[in-house]
Amino acid sequence: MPPNAAKALESVSLAGQRKTAVIVGGTLGIGAAVARRLAELGCSRIFVFARNEARGKEVLAVLKALAPKGSTLEAQFVQGDLSDVNGMRAAAEALQKAAGDGSIDYLVMTQSGAPKGTLIENADGHDRGLAIQAISRFVLAYLLTTRGALAPGAVVLSVANPGRTLDGLSADDLSLRGRVPTSSKTGLFFAQSARDSSVLDAFHEELTLRYPQYRYYHLYPGLVRSREGSEYRAFPGWLRYAAWLSMKLVGATPDKYAVVPVYVLTAPPSDPAVKSRFLGEKLAPMQIGKWAADPKNRAALWEKLLNIIGEEVEASSEVSS
Repeated sequence: MPPNAAKALESVSLAGQRKTAVIVGGTLGIGAAVARRLAELGCSRIFVFARNEARGKEVLAVLKALAPKGSTLEAQFVQGDLSDVNGMRAAAEALQKAAGDGSIDYLVMTQSGAPKGTLIENADGHDRGLAIQAISRFVLAYLLTTRGALAPGAVVLSVANPGRTLDGLSADDLSLRGRVPTSSKTGLFFAQSARDSSVLDAFHEELTLRYPQYRYYHLYPGLVRSREGSEYRAFPGWLRYAAWLSMKLVGATPDKYAVVPVYVLTAPPSDPAVKSRFLGEKLAPMQIGKWAADPKNRAALWEKLLNIIGEEVEASSEVSS
């Protein structure tokens, strides 16, 4: 049975451990709630990355107020935009410069970019939702891993949507231009959601295989009322009302859910509850999606993502076979 994360964290303290956390999307919703919980536990340094500087400063003040008495919390806001590759690369560089080489213990990615059932291109010509929700997570995780920004045994964690699959997804058509008519908002919405899950699952699995010295997790939050109305307004048609009603009836608050990712971050590697790298909203293990489970799909996606961000494609490796 999965542990009670909230209960378990009552006996956890990070005070004196000199832990450094980077929270991407940390000014609202789940990201801000994770930052608050880490501050309460005595995390020494917290870097909040987002676009809105005014909101970022408000979050920093809250974090410092939550730090345990007698402790010193270094809290810093890093501003940037993850909607295109240039912004993603700049974000990785800024975060590494701010935190220092080899110092990031926890990288938490909660940035929004949920499907909207429309195809809106970013500056690179890719679906903007895909860019923020999936490509930016790959860029940050990959660059901070390979550029030496992570501390020994670091944990990299994405809060998104594991376990779904889009059969027949092509790494050469990640924006789905040739798959679903853009006139079908509902059809495109479901395809985008399954695509995002497939892409996220695939590169998280590859990161785990290629860099076993770190831990990479993909967590499903369930229904969380992250921002008033924003969770359902992007849904097309009747789905908007269904999502609104579900959030109202059973949606958790960000602070209630935040104990789950914080438990994963702070749990020792030997903890059986965090053995699976794909976890549900109550820490139940989830299966990797069918498309992402295929090594050939993962290899093609890995090469495509490296091409997208202008990185040299690595020599073939048996880790994907």
